[in-house]
Amino acid sequence: MYERPLYREDRDGVVLAFLHHHPLALVVTAHEGVPVATHAPVLFRHGPDGADAEAVAAGTVPLAGSTLIGHMNVENPQWRRMRSGDQALIVFQGPHGYVSPTVYDVTPAAPTWNFTAVHVTGTVEPTAEPADVLDIVSDTARRLEGRFGRGWDQESSLDYFRQIAPGVGAFTLRVESVQTMFKLSQEKPTPMRRRVAEQFEASESGTHRALAGMMRAHGLTDADEERETAG
Repeated sequence: MYERPLYREDRDGVVLAFLHHHPLALVVTAHEGVPVATHAPVLFRHGPDGADAEAVAAGTVPLAGSTLIGHMNVENPQWRRMRSGDQALIVFQGPHGYVSPTVYDVTPAAPTWNFTAVHVTGTVEPTAEPADVLDIVSDTARRLEGRFGRGWDQESSLDYFRQIAPGVGAFTLRVESVQTMFKLSQEKPTPMRRRVAEQFEASESGTHRALAGMMRAHGLTDADEERETAG
């Protein structure tokens, strides 16, 4: 992915939080030169040398070298063709939306698309070992339920998990590089960026409102705006 410096997010803690909030990723690998892809939940497991998420979030250890986990149907041809040591690209996409030139209130102007995305590349290790699969599936279910669910306790379903585990192909990925694009109108003056954010906030789309939230979280501060005006 082309990373324009203006839109790049270099803080590993921010990138890790992005992965936590947008776990449904596009897993891309290649077989005999042909790219193949599957949408699957992919989660951070631990940082380099077993460091926890807090260490990555704090910047104590880098995101590169961390381990991600995921799974897909064992009958999926993509998983069946994965080999230990293969390279994979994991694409995480966040909120996005079209920006109409009308919001700029200037002429000439051009439309654009604001979006957020993180590309992670690394080495995959597929596994069909029942214990490994059960560990990855149960860990994924527990964490996603805790983040997005309503308090469901999987304990009474573990025997069912063991029954369906043979139909699951799991994998780990060791992160080698991370690319980011948080395109949030950074090239525009602060008042114009604010109008773009307000347009998204007024939308009925939850995705647009989430995008507005990211714009404000990554936007210029009032102090920066005052310096722009003074300068």
